[in-house]
Amino acid sequence: KGLNYLSQRAREKELRSLVSNLPYEGQEKGKQPNRFFSSNSIKTTKYSPLFFIPMNLYEQFHRLANVYFVGLAILNFIPVVNAFQPEVALIPICVILSLTALKDAWEDFRRYQSDRKVNNTPCFVYSRMEKQFVERRWKDARVGDFVKVVCNEIVPADLLLLHSSDPNGVCYIETANLDGETNLKQRTVANGLCTSNFNCKVVCEKPNNNLNHFKCYLEKPNEEKVGAGIESLLLRGCTVRNTNHAVGFVVYAGHETKSMLNNNGSRYKRSKLERKLNIDVFFCVILLFTMCLIGALGHFLWLESLPGVPPYLVPDSSGHLDSPGLTSFYMFFTMIILLQILIPIALYVSIELVKIGQIFFITNDLDLYDEETDSRMQCRALNITEDLGQIEYIFSDKTGTLTENKMVFRRCSVMGTEFPHKENDGKLVQQIKRAESSSRRGGGRKIHPYLDFFLALTICNTVMVSMATAKRERVSDLFCQRKPKRNRTRSEDPAVGSAKMESAADTNGVQTCSLHPLSQRDRPAAASQSLHYEAQSPDEAALVHAARAYGFILLARTPDTVSVRLPSGQVLDFEVLDTLTFDCTRKRMSVLVRHPVTRECVLYTKGADYAIMELLGTPYAEHLSGNQKDVAAVTQHHLDCYAKEGLRTLCVAKKVVSEDVYRSWLVDRKRAQASMDNREQLIMETSVQLETDLTLLGATGIEDRLQESVPETTVALREAGIHVWVLTGDKPETAVNIGYACRLLEEEDLVINMSCKNKLKHFYFIQLTCTSILDCTLEEVRRYEEDPCNVDTTQNIALVIDGNTVSMALSPDLQDRFVDLAKRCRTVLCCRVTPLQKSEVVKLIREKLKVMTLAVGDGANDVNMIQAADVGIGISGQEGMQAVMASDFAISRFKHLRKLLLVHGHWCYTRLANMIIYFFYKNAYVNLLFWYQFFCGFTGTAMIDYWLMIFFNLFFTSVPPIMFGIFDKDVSAEVLMGVPELYRMGQGKGEYNFLSFWISILDAFYQSLVCFFIPYLAYQDSDVDMFTFGTPMNTVALFTILLHLSIEIKSWTLVHWITMLGSVGLYFIVTLAYNATCITCNPPSNPYWILQSQMADPMFYLICTISTVAALLPRYLILPASNSISPSPLLQGRLLDRRDPDTKALRIQEWRGFRGGGEQVKRYRLSPPPSPTLDTPVDYVPEFDLTGDDFSLNVITHQSTVHT
Repeated sequence: KGLNYLSQRAREKELRSLVSNLPYEGQEKGKQPNRFFSSNSIKTTKYSPLFFIPMNLYEQFHRLANVYFVGLAILNFIPVVNAFQPEVALIPICVILSLTALKDAWEDFRRYQSDRKVNNTPCFVYSRMEKQFVERRWKDARVGDFVKVVCNEIVPADLLLLHSSDPNGVCYIETANLDGETNLKQRTVANGLCTSNFNCKVVCEKPNNNLNHFKCYLEKPNEEKVGAGIESLLLRGCTVRNTNHAVGFVVYAGHETKSMLNNNGSRYKRSKLERKLNIDVFFCVILLFTMCLIGALGHFLWLESLPGVPPYLVPDSSGHLDSPGLTSFYMFFTMIILLQILIPIALYVSIELVKIGQIFFITNDLDLYDEETDSRMQCRALNITEDLGQIEYIFSDKTGTLTENKMVFRRCSVMGTEFPHKENDGKLVQQIKRAESSSRRGGGRKIHPYLDFFLALTICNTVMVSMATAKRERVSDLFCQRKPKRNRTRSEDPAVGSAKMESAADTNGVQTCSLHPLSQRDRPAAASQSLHYEAQSPDEAALVHAARAYGFILLARTPDTVSVRLPSGQVLDFEVLDTLTFDCTRKRMSVLVRHPVTRECVLYTKGADYAIMELLGTPYAEHLSGNQKDVAAVTQHHLDCYAKEGLRTLCVAKKVVSEDVYRSWLVDRKRAQASMDNREQLIMETSVQLETDLTLLGATGIEDRLQESVPETTVALREAGIHVWVLTGDKPETAVNIGYACRLLEEEDLVINMSCKNKLKHFYFIQLTCTSILDCTLEEVRRYEEDPCNVDTTQNIALVIDGNTVSMALSPDLQDRFVDLAKRCRTVLCCRVTPLQKSEVVKLIREKLKVMTLAVGDGANDVNMIQAADVGIGISGQEGMQAVMASDFAISRFKHLRKLLLVHGHWCYTRLANMIIYFFYKNAYVNLLFWYQFFCGFTGTAMIDYWLMIFFNLFFTSVPPIMFGIFDKDVSAEVLMGVPELYRMGQGKGEYNFLSFWISILDAFYQSLVCFFIPYLAYQDSDVDMFTFGTPMNTVALFTILLHLSIEIKSWTLVHWITMLGSVGLYFIVTLAYNATCITCNPPSNPYWILQSQMADPMFYLICTISTVAALLPRYLILPASNSISPSPLLQGRLLDRRDPDTKALRIQEWRGFRGGGEQVKRYRLSPPPSPTLDTPVDYVPEFDLTGDDFSLNVITHQSTVHT
């Protein structure tokens, strides 16, 4: 009892009880019952005017580089360690912090303006005193208020629907502002609720961000509980459509609404390049500390070598002089301040600016714009653009990603008889007529199975019916058919299959389609011309249009009734008793109705074939004879044929439920709907309880065409060294057919098909079998790799594996074997997998192989997979925008993936990689100061004026590398698209790696030696002052650094010329002005007229020329020599750009053929695993028959099929 009490108390804490505010209207806030809940005012700003500076600094100091530089600036204020004027040391970090603060302030001000606009939007709240709805502001609405929303207005808070102007208690909403879906959704008033005198207590769950679930019940004064769910909740941000007005009770307000809890802003991920950058920054810190340690040790040795105390070592006021050891300890920190710019302070800001520029060019690429949907590329994660150039594995959904997700009804099987949906094929129409006649002769007491089949297609869905005059502000053209494209692997009628789609558009641009067999007589205009169907799934729309083609017309749908017109013209009004919605566990949906003729309770069910077949009871045996009695077996054969043709399959079934069973079930159903604990589980259990002993009616085959240019895209991705996997919920036969169609599979490939029909029964033996077959297949693959005769061959192995086998392969004991086999396969097709399995597969490959992964999908079932990958891409297709909202990038077509990766991904990676390497090289300019320490006793003295030294990195050399990172193109887009192999340069370690980093650092050390010692030798034994000695070095360093960048730039543009020449001009203008005016800016030194005097001396020009040429000479010599001896693929690609268009196209074809993109590549075919014989070793069990055929392995080639 004590445990039950504690459990009850815990559950109560997870709930909130709400009452109406009306009885307390006008009373002080302390007496309001709902005062503890959030108000409806929102605030998305991060800062307030008073605390902006401290809060912004706190945010910026989360970046350790900023803490590092601020710490050094503060350290410079300590007299015993300061290297130069303390105020000067603050300039670089203050500039960086100020620029970032200005950017943050502007973004926050825009958020403030948006918040103010939203909070002051008008709405209608009921007032008991005025006895009517009065106008208020959104920010004034509170939990417990009654709010009225009229048509085309946005819902101001999360409202529990209590009343609708629709007589059936229905309110239609559009959720485009939340998930991008433009199709209407239906919300209904809770059953059994009296709204005329509302005095219920509302008990609901605590606020959460789940847009698809809501648990609540209303407790009446008599303690009767009425359950309500998401179907009765109007979400903040939704728009009311096709409903004059609706009234709701505020359950969540402001920041507790589901839409605000989902408003997380831009996604943040750390790119692979950024992680590598942090490691190299750490190496720079080690290098800096090493140089400072050398300086401190050198200063100690220099002090020890002095015979006495030199006059320039001034003691303190008490006459005390620090010991050499303590002075050297102080000198260590002085050297850190002096050499601090070895750590690139401006690098992080430059990377952000470069990524903004890259995103601008990606989103404005016309090749990534889809004219049909008027949508362009979206970048939702702003900091991983370079990851697009390093992808090694792509995991793709099938439906809506590789295919159009625009369904066309092709074939159906009714009671074991197969009917192709072709033009001039009236067999099914005649069969329906005979079925109607048979039912009429029977007095309507017995419904013919053929009628039941099409009634199920018409009723068992969530399709809503609207009229052509319904006002809509958005356009929807989801189901208008395009001209079909022929495909070598699809069996397709050249005459668009079976029927014609007639598109009708209303005055507001809303398009729907009607489907009519060509042999059918015209229907009455009232029934066919004014109806428009809006479906949440293209499959449902295709089935409803197919039923309409055969005369079963869905006329209207309300929460309680469905009206259907039969081919004879008779209208049947079915009473909807309950709807058992689809879920990923059951893989089916059902509708329980009361038949208007027989008055029977009939359950119509449709779903995946394997989900329906296992629930079958006795079929319509009385209507069949001879071989047709086994309807299930014949229908299964038809389903297999449909799948091999690449059609999407569904099974349709029914069940007559007795009144006693229905009443008993209804009690359990209501109890589950009113429950607050495990509501979803209890509701699913009641659904499963009713969906038993079904009667099979038939099956459907729906075609989902490939998207445009999918085969070309997959071939290009494969040539780019990317492994493409398909993770789908479809049947293996369908997936294999699509695999051949989009050229993931080729005719000469070896296809390994692993399937398990029962993952629970005899699990140990099935796992043993799976282990044995994995071992056998791996042994065969390894034998091929070890054969010296197969050095120049290409493996063409593909793995097809179903969901049950995947679940076993993901077990800890088999993970390594599965990954070892999968990485040797060119393509893997995972079929019948759940959304959770998709994400687990992606995580397994990413973590085990340490590779860069990309997941692409278009539906809510792909969200887990998209979020599990390093890069997630959503396709804005026919299944809403859930995938897009969870993704890092969004495209409208799969074909756009080709240019996004091969061109923009390559450019983004190479630009950033080269820019980062250049930044590390550029900041090694500080080595000039380090070499000077050997000639000044390691005293931390600088021969360059401090102001010019700061301006050097902050202004003179900062803009050119940023422009280099935004505009440089090492290879043109045409060549990158034509030669996908060039993409491989970014995979694995890529261009920015351990070796390239240290080569740039060593090159910088060499160049600094040249830039220091040539001026040193030139002025040796002269009487020039320190700044006269340092100014030529500063000028030589500028020329060397900019000319070094000019070598790296592959495509010069006007922007490059302006920034390069502008940097040189800015250097001379600022330096000349500084030397002329700042006489006492940095006492006691005097930089007056230094550069002016130098420019009048020919020695200055000679030093600049010789030093610059000597510093860059190795780079000028080594790069051409290495490119001549062993030219890289990128260099060959750049050479192609110089050819004329015809020659370039010819060279690209030759390159792809030679490298493996054409048909000239040598193929190798593995021998299939051995078939089981009496000589098979005991430890290898290729076939283990447990319950007939629980586990199977098929090895398929273009010549034969071997079953084991």
